[in-house]
Amino acid sequence: MNTAIAYYRVSTQRQSRSGLGLEAQRTAVARFAESEGILIVNEFTEIETAKGADALDRRP
Repeated sequence: MNTAIAYYRVSTQRQSRSGLGLEAQRTAVARFAESEGILIVNEFTEIETAKGADALDRRP
């Protein structure tokens, strides 16, 4: 079985508080992983805007 790390991201605090953006992403990733026989071994969640000259530097 292949393994993967899931990465979820929302760009605003409002999206984060609502949970809708993250929950939709988690559901989509879980469905895809199951259909492809992939085991999600870890996950990362980022709540941050992509705006600004240093946006890439702030990512994990």
